[in-house]
Amino acid sequence: MRIRYMLAIAGAVVGIPVVAHSLQKPGGDQLADTLREYGFIPRSPPTTLMTVGSLYYVDSEGKHFSPICIADKEDIGEALRSSPSVELQQSLERKGQLATGISIDIGWLLRGNANNNYAVKVNYSLTDVRVEEIPLGTNWQIFGKLMDQPHCNKTAMELTRAGGYVCQVTSILTATAEFKLDRDAQSKLDTSANATADDVKGIVKLAVESQGNQDVVDREGRLLAGKALQYGAVLSPECVAPRHSRFRRVVPSTTLGRFWNYVLFNILEPILPAKDEPSA
Repeated sequence: MRIRYMLAIAGAVVGIPVVAHSLQKPGGDQLADTLREYGFIPRSPPTTLMTVGSLYYVDSEGKHFSPICIADKEDIGEALRSSPSVELQQSLERKGQLATGISIDIGWLLRGNANNNYAVKVNYSLTDVRVEEIPLGTNWQIFGKLMDQPHCNKTAMELTRAGGYVCQVTSILTATAEFKLDRDAQSKLDTSANATADDVKGIVKLAVESQGNQDVVDREGRLLAGKALQYGAVLSPECVAPRHSRFRRVVPSTTLGRFWNYVLFNILEPILPAKDEPSA
C-alpha cells in the first residue's frame, strides 16, 4: 500500500507540470471564457429552468446540470438579489460579436452575383445582462431543508459517487441575445441587395429559429431572443462530498482543474486510509 501511495504521488508530481501548459490554453469560446473569468460556469444551451438555492448534479466536466431538488420560492423569499452586470456587459462588448454557428446563404439577394452563392454567419451579442444571487447563509439554510427530505438526501448522496459533483446554485447570470450579421455582410447587403432590410431580418430570424432552436422577436428593428435566458451559474464554494472522502469537492473551471481533481479523487483518495468521520 505504501509503495502504491508513493508511486501515485510521484506520478502526479511529474505529470502535472508536463500537461499544465497545454491544459491552460483558452477554450476558443469567447462567451464561455469571459464567463469563467467572472466566476460563472457557462450554461449551454442557455435555459430558463435554473433556480438559485436548488441542488444540482454537475457532471465531471462541469458542463451539464441535472436538478436533484428544487428550492421553494418561500424559502428564497426576499433574500434573492438582482442587479445589472454593467462590467460584464462592457467586457463582452469590447470582445465584439459572438459566433452562433448559424450560417445563411444570401447570394440570391445580391445584384450581379452570377453563382448565387454567398454564405455568411449570424453573430450575436448579449444585452440586459443581470445577476441574481442569494447569500451563502440563506443557501445553507435551504440546503438543510432540502437534505431533510429523504428522497433528496438519498439521491444526493448516491450521486456523490457517480463521478461528478452535487452542488447548490448560488448565483445565475441572465441576458438577452441580439442576433445580427457581421459588418461586412451587412455592408454588402446595404449596397447590393435586391431585398429590403425587413426581408433580410426575416431571413436571419428564420435561420436562428430553425438552426438554433430559439424563439426570436423583432423589437424596434432589433432581433432579440424571445426572453432572458440563463447563460451562467455560480455554485456553492464547496459541494457535497462522499462519506469518508479526503478531499473537498469543488467544480473546476479549467481543464487543468479537472485533471487535478481526477488525480485527487480517482488515484490518491482510493489508496489513502479510510476517514473515520463522514464528510458534512
